Amino acid sequence: MGRPLGSLNREKPFNDVLRIALKARPDSLRRIVDRLIDGVEEGNLQYVREIADRLDGRPPQSIDRFDVQVVQELTDAELLMIAAGGRRAEDDLEMKVISPMPLKD
Repeated sequence: MGRPLGSLNREKPFNDVLRIALKARPDSLRRIVDRLIDGVEEGNLQYVREIADRLDGRPPQSIDRFDVQVVQELTDAELLMIAAGGRRAEDDLEMKVISPMPLKD
């Protein structure tokens, strides 16, 4: 997962040091890319994924809609019961009150 929007943590020390090192040794980056391309030509799927991710970006994660359960609408009374600390029993739709958890010291 990426950094949350508005985060002030923008420092990326590894990235910064890597860029400095590669600028000092530009031939190293070229050799790294050549090895990556050689791996693709040899049929290494991990290398293929790396190049595709760099060129096209990672594909978006698909969501299978068949895994999603049908959501029942709750009445105002049921919502109020849940907000007050109770819950709805799925079996018989009877409301049960659950005592709140004790506070930690």
